[in-house]
Amino acid sequence: MSSEKYLRTEQVHIDEISCTATSTIQWFAEDKNKKGNATHPITHNNKLTVHICGKDGFAAIAKDIAEAKESIDLVCWGFDPGMELVRNGAIWPRAETYGDLLIAAGRRGVRVRLLVWYSYSGGNIQKHMPGYTHGKSPWRIQQGHIEVQQINAQRSLQLIREHARDNRHKKEWNISGDKLAAMAREEYCCSWYRAAFAAQLQGISIRTRDGDSGSINDSLNHESRKPDAVERKLFTLGGTHHQKPILIDFAYISGKKAVGYVMGLNSLTDYWDTAEHRVENPLREQGVAKTKQEQAQGVEGLFDFETLKPYRDYACRIEGGRALIPLHENFEGAWERAGGAGSAKPYVCAAPPSTLLRKAEGGDSTVQIVRTQPEENDFTIKDIYFNATRVAAAGTGYLYMENQYFQYQDWAEHLLAVRKKVIAGWNRNCAKIGKSNEDLPVLHVFVVIPAPEKAQMVPRTYDTLATLGQQHGMTGQVAMIDRANKNAKIQEGASKQFFGDAVDRRASVPQPVTEAVVSAANKIDM
Repeated sequence: MSSEKYLRTEQVHIDEISCTATSTIQWFAEDKNKKGNATHPITHNNKLTVHICGKDGFAAIAKDIAEAKESIDLVCWGFDPGMELVRNGAIWPRAETYGDLLIAAGRRGVRVRLLVWYSYSGGNIQKHMPGYTHGKSPWRIQQGHIEVQQINAQRSLQLIREHARDNRHKKEWNISGDKLAAMAREEYCCSWYRAAFAAQLQGISIRTRDGDSGSINDSLNHESRKPDAVERKLFTLGGTHHQKPILIDFAYISGKKAVGYVMGLNSLTDYWDTAEHRVENPLREQGVAKTKQEQAQGVEGLFDFETLKPYRDYACRIEGGRALIPLHENFEGAWERAGGAGSAKPYVCAAPPSTLLRKAEGGDSTVQIVRTQPEENDFTIKDIYFNATRVAAAGTGYLYMENQYFQYQDWAEHLLAVRKKVIAGWNRNCAKIGKSNEDLPVLHVFVVIPAPEKAQMVPRTYDTLATLGQQHGMTGQVAMIDRANKNAKIQEGASKQFFGDAVDRRASVPQPVTEAVVSAANKIDM
């Protein structure tokens, strides 16, 4: 699948007197903004605020939800009703929960639509709805009619404290406050989801969606590096939409109060963190420690608490502006598909709110909403990644990247290929402008990634780093590969000795390593 098709050409005229010329850099997928067929419009009248941690991002979301007047549309990879977006104190609930925020919005007449990822074929790893996909057997749950009007985080905690006090003579109820809070949280989430799916929460509608394995498989066929059978099955059955946009009051008063979010932050308590990212922070969730078997199965243990790890992620808030229109279209199309009534064609907003069409003014930003959407053959995120890499390789000085995953070897090869073209062009023409080969500006590449989350992610991460010559940053992985290869040679030699025939014993995939690549700085000077 080519990501160069979107590139434009530009005719540049050189001033004969000064011998200089001025051209523009292409930052956007401009072919998607063609007049009459702007599938991904480039918009100029957007006010942006970027939050670089969960504390600030979730606080802004909580404020906007609390002020919503007409509509709240949320797309989530996972949704945790029990997470607190703003936190004070040490024991759950430390403030109003996400679930209670939405309940309050629905009761004051706001239409709330929640679209959550739910993989029917991807196993427990792709199910992140505590109280619905797991934690479904709390200490207390209503039988029959759910006490909808009484679903509230503080009430759940009060109920279990009263029960523990009344039964304190029993050993099983002589437990600490944080464990009681964890049990109350589980009961709250379970009750919340039961009521939501029963359409008993006023104003709140909820739908789940899964991936389209056929579309994912088709997209893989266009990749230059074809996955093997095992990996293809993992991709097609376990592939997920990591879209997490939020759109509030899109059409209220012709869009005057419209606000949206495009972000990496998941609506899960794991993603709440401060900018300091301290290892121990009582405001982060006290998660449940899991056994290796439970981790592999995506199952949560019980009452063995540990502080969840620090997380760094981003949220971009868009206030007004045309960029909110494609956010609305993305949601409406996905919502209809999840309800079984979606069209094969992308949803188009025929009459956008007039305020969103205002002229750009000082302080506004230019924005293009891009996606990965196999169902619509939309891979504009890849186009933007490859284009930014091409621009950087042309001599911007440096390329800085942060990503939760660093497993796309084609990107690393693209970086090297475009840089080689730049160097070749410089070598052909530098003498004409009185320069030497040594005058070529060096491109510095900085890549910041976390340790691979799962064993399956290690080989792809290693290979992508190896393409850039940085595989030795994964010191534990290198040692494991060396040991595995050494053992394979020993076993092969033993097989020849006893059976007289060579046996193909390739090194198996090691388990995740603790020595992770925190950052890799690559000075490309080819």
